[in-house]
Amino acid sequence: MSRAETSLQAAWLIHRRPFRNTSLTVDLFLPALGRVGAVVRGGRKDPLLAPFTPLWVELKPSGEMYSLRACEPRGNRLTLTGKALYCGFYLNELLTRLLHRDDPNPSVWPLYEQALSDLQTQTPFDITLRQFELAALEQIGYGIPLDQDIHGHGLAPQAFYQLNPEQGLAQTETGAGYAGADLLAIAQGDWHPAARKAALSLCRHLLAPHLGNRPLKSRELFREK
Repeated sequence: MSRAETSLQAAWLIHRRPFRNTSLTVDLFLPALGRVGAVVRGGRKDPLLAPFTPLWVELKPSGEMYSLRACEPRGNRLTLTGKALYCGFYLNELLTRLLHRDDPNPSVWPLYEQALSDLQTQTPFDITLRQFELAALEQIGYGIPLDQDIHGHGLAPQAFYQLNPEQGLAQTETGAGYAGADLLAIAQGDWHPAARKAALSLCRHLLAPHLGNRPLKSRELFREK
């Protein structure tokens, strides 16, 4: 879709910053446009312009960004509290760091909405985050197969593998690295304790080349609690 004036579109606000006296600049995530930047004139006190509120927005191109012309709710704000809220901030920060502006990522949209929905259920938070991380990396072209090595051979449950984030998994003879059984469990969605521990380390290594040296602020929230 071109950067042309559009009618109301579904959106989530994933980041906001003060701009001048009463305005905001925001990062919005839309299914057809991906992550876009927009200026909201006089929007500092608008209660709708908060994370985790499903929105309808009308955008108008304005230089390198958009101007937010209209904003309406398309549902109630999600009731995320405690660790669920921190997880939501983490998802938003991942989107702002992983997605390039104005690069449509329609396949990531349902993954994000599913993750937000799962944060309101009894699904363990770490499983929700790992599922989102792995699926999002796959959809934006940074994923690796977790059931085969760099040569296309199926993983052996009893073997161990080292990770190269850009190439994939390579078997090691030292007994160090990720257990094949754990990697296969992750690939199959079998979230037993060892697989959950391995998935945390695996996802951090997969994400690291794409996040740069600047630490994620949302991770600091977890460390402080």
